[in-house]
Amino acid sequence: MKKKTLLLALIAVSFLAGTFFSCQSRTELYDLVIINGQIIDGSGNPWFRADIGIKNQKIVAIRDKIPANQARKIIDASGLIVAPGFIDIHTHADEDLIRIPGCENYISQGVTTLVGGNCGGHEFPLAKIFDEIKKTGIACNFASLAGHNTIRRQVMGMKMGEPDSEEMARMKDLLRQEMTAGAIGLSTGLAYLPGTYSRTEELVELASVVAESGGFYASHIRNQGKNITAAIEEAIKIGEENQLPVEISHIKLADEDVWNQLELIIRPVEAARARGVEVTLDQYPYTATSSGFASSFPQDVFEGGHEKFLERLKDPETYNRVKQTIIANRLTSRRGIDKLEAILIARCQKFPEYEGKNLKEILALQGKTASAEAGADLIIELVKEGDASAIFFQMDEKDVEALMKLPYVMIGSDGGLEKVGVGHPHPRSYGTFTRVLGEYARGRQILSLEEAIRKMTSLPAQTLRLADRGLIKTGFYADIVIFDPGEVQDVATFANPHQYSRGLVSVLINGREVLSAGQFTGQRPGQILYGQGYKPT
Repeated sequence: MKKKTLLLALIAVSFLAGTFFSCQSRTELYDLVIINGQIIDGSGNPWFRADIGIKNQKIVAIRDKIPANQARKIIDASGLIVAPGFIDIHTHADEDLIRIPGCENYISQGVTTLVGGNCGGHEFPLAKIFDEIKKTGIACNFASLAGHNTIRRQVMGMKMGEPDSEEMARMKDLLRQEMTAGAIGLSTGLAYLPGTYSRTEELVELASVVAESGGFYASHIRNQGKNITAAIEEAIKIGEENQLPVEISHIKLADEDVWNQLELIIRPVEAARARGVEVTLDQYPYTATSSGFASSFPQDVFEGGHEKFLERLKDPETYNRVKQTIIANRLTSRRGIDKLEAILIARCQKFPEYEGKNLKEILALQGKTASAEAGADLIIELVKEGDASAIFFQMDEKDVEALMKLPYVMIGSDGGLEKVGVGHPHPRSYGTFTRVLGEYARGRQILSLEEAIRKMTSLPAQTLRLADRGLIKTGFYADIVIFDPGEVQDVATFANPHQYSRGLVSVLINGREVLSAGQFTGQRPGQILYGQGYKPT
């Protein structure tokens, strides 16, 4: 009997010891746990309090309490907002992603996913670009559209007119190649060359290739002034005829004559949505645009490329026609606005001393009297030297606020990756998302915080067909931003754009901290997000 009792005791001790050591081996269930945060999950619903467990890049638990001994690392988010990482649906980050892989100016405002290839231009070919990105490693996730302007230039150069059957076939083949490489859709830049040379029929046919791959159509429309309604309707037609979602880029009323006439946008968009067309818009929270000057010129003078353009300018009649077009398009105001002061040079390789100065200041440096004629001559000279980019103050703040309230409008920066101190960029590259949170949600209360975050997370994820990003939800990738709701704010200004935002505490991308306690970690956990037509080679 004693032997039996002893045997049973030994078995019990052995079992308990095994259980103990087994439990010890299972205590670290999570790579990281975020505790005590106010979660705004991206859906638009009110915040709630919970802990978040993360393992192998994904959110695996959302519970009232997760024991501290179950995590390798704890982030205490007491008094802070925990939200999905922001998805910037409209960037030009692809132009510098290899050169600036840390994506610091975007991480500092809570962006975890960048979408490039907008406005008709993308880095070509995508398969090669994606390979280079994977070799370099990037901090943010990245997805790319295929740009119509890029594809047209590959086949037709700077030729005006419609493509012939052979040219159309080649463009469709190239687009199909880019969709197979992982493009998420087709973008157009119909105010830019050579997109401005194309007709609607060309774009409808090209978009049919995108329909084969489950992508969407994004457009910098032809006009954002008097003819904006027709331009929106063209974009909708291209998508609707191919049963594609339509996303209209950086929506705005960019002409004094149409300020405060929001119905010019709402009427065609909501009519299409009522017909079942999925139409969304994106917007940046500023009253100034930024681009080159070429769109202010008569577009025919650029046919054949830059050398042909320079030759044409030698003709006095052509020069005068160009000059008068610039004056009409850029330097004439019906509201008494000084257009020379409203145009600020952002980048100019030939004359870096012009960066950060408006046209009136530059004319003064040159010892010239400020006038529309002198301003037009200056613009022509800049374009002759290879163009310069500029910031154009041309929107009304009331329109910015009114557009932001529309439920189908997302937030997108239209910015790019920046090196601190290089050039004089638009502040949107440093402050778009934090500006919405601090200025428009907390300050002006144009949006609730929950709605502001929805416009930055689940709504763009839905547009991009990202099934596992854009929400704080189990099974989703751990792209997460943690910020102080009372402190979050953009700092970048038009006078001093190279300034990181404040109020961001932590940013996680695929479960790894790229910003920790407000400091960049140098990690590059970003992934390429391929479109539905992607076929690995």
